[in-house]
Order: sequence, then C-alpha cells, then structure tokens
Amino acid sequence: MLTETANAKINLFLDVCSRREDGYHELHSCMQSVGLCDTVTAELRPSSERRLRFSCTDASLPCDERNLAYRAAVLFLEAAGVENYDLRLTVEKRIPLSAGLGGGSADAAAVLRLLNRAFEKPLDAARLGALGARLGADVPFCIVGGTCRCLGVGEILEPVGGRPDYTVLIAKDGEGMSTPEAFSLLDARFGDFSGHASPDPEAIYQALACGDVRRLADCAYNIFEEVVLPIRPKAKRLKEIMLRAGALCAQMSGSGPSVFGIFQSDARAELCAARLRHEGIFAVACRTVG
Repeated sequence: MLTETANAKINLFLDVCSRREDGYHELHSCMQSVGLCDTVTAELRPSSERRLRFSCTDASLPCDERNLAYRAAVLFLEAAGVENYDLRLTVEKRIPLSAGLGGGSADAAAVLRLLNRAFEKPLDAARLGALGARLGADVPFCIVGGTCRCLGVGEILEPVGGRPDYTVLIAKDGEGMSTPEAFSLLDARFGDFSGHASPDPEAIYQALACGDVRRLADCAYNIFEEVVLPIRPKAKRLKEIMLRAGALCAQMSGSGPSVFGIFQSDARAELCAARLRHEGIFAVACRTVG
C-alpha cells in the first residue's frame, strides 16, 4: 500500500494577459502549495487481467471517468504500457469542492506521482507533466508543487527560489463558480484584455526571493476578484473578516469562492478560523509547503 499527499494550491498572483483565438486565455499566475490536502492511497496486486477500482470519501463525487483522479489513473496506465494490474485507489477528501483551490487537480497529480512510484518510475518528469496538462491546466503545477510562476494556460512552469514559510487561513462560504463562467465574466468586462492595466508581477517574485511576507501580501493580486466578488458577497465578507482579524492580505484563490488570508501570527489565524467554523463556514489554518 502506498500513499501520496495531494496539496491544495492558492494563487498569490493571477492575471489574464490575453484571450487567444482558440478561446483559451494566456495567464500569469504565481501558485503556492499549502498544507490543506487530500490523501491518495493505492493498493497494487499482481493480476492476470486489468482491474481498476476507485473510491472516494466524499459521496458527492463520481468514482468513474467523470472524476479527474480516475482519468489520471487510466491515462497513466495507458502511457506506461501497464498490461496486467489489480489496482485499488482511494481518495480521502479534505479540500472543499469547486473552491478555486485545485482539489481535483491535486488528486489527479497525486495519482500520477503515486503510480509512477508504484511502477518504478517508467515516466520521466517531462512526460508526467505532459500527461498532467492533458487532464487540466492546474495539474502540471500540482505535480511539481511548491512555489511556481505559471504561464501559458498554466502548463509552463518556472519554480521560484526561496522557501516561503507563513501561515495561511483558507475559508469557503457559499456556492462556487465554474471556471468557464468566471472567464466569460472576464471576457465581457475586459474584451481582449489589451486595455487592462495589470500590476507588475515581478514585485511578488522579488518579495518571495527575500522572504518578506509583508511585501508579499502587498503584491498579491487576482483579476477574478473584479468580476466575481460583486456577485459573491459571502467571499467579500470573508475577506473583510480576515483583514479585521489581522491578516496582512486577504484574497480569492483562482475563480473562488475560497478566500485565503496571509497571517504572521498563527494564533490570530487559528482564532479567526475558529470563529468562522462556529458560523458553519469551512475554515482551516495551515502553513505553506515548499
């Protein structure tokens, strides 16, 4: 039996640079892995036939080809040329669904890493990343983890140096928004994005390089807030609560509705999380993951 951790991600910086002719968007994102995670377990036995069983602790999730982690397993087994296997995969969910935290992508990435390890690494890092890109824009980052500059549609990764270490409070309240819907709102607002004035992304990498958490918080940015927060008041309220509780910054992750706050005090982050949980809101304080 093998296990792999599937860490959630937050977007310290997220901007849309342009809209391509194929309908996809060129992005510039700084992604950061955090301690909130799912766990993927694999049981592999010798077999004379192919057998894949998949289960998840969240009963609302499908356990077939509609599940990204299941598709990751099928894709890996085909790419690695595995003929006979009796494989059982289990995903223990902790990352909330449809939250902008990359939970499904993290699970798929963990499955790819786990199976590559189980079958003695038949795929190198480049091939594993290429498989991830076929599954979703966030999967390549989730395979690598840590802190990365992510370009293109998310498939171009540049690991960022330094070891950021700070407390993050993550909370989700209210319904999510599909990624296509969020991008449609951006298209309606900004058109081809040529007139959109973006902040300088290099500032956040400079802050990361010198380990300045306050400066990092000042440079955080997410373009989706401009179109999502006006129609997701609960996310806006979470930001206000975190800032009043002492967060250096509070910002949506991805297209939301999850909000994360960067704290210098573990105690303040835990106190704010406890208050939110008392209201029935999902909230967890965790550390960043290198």
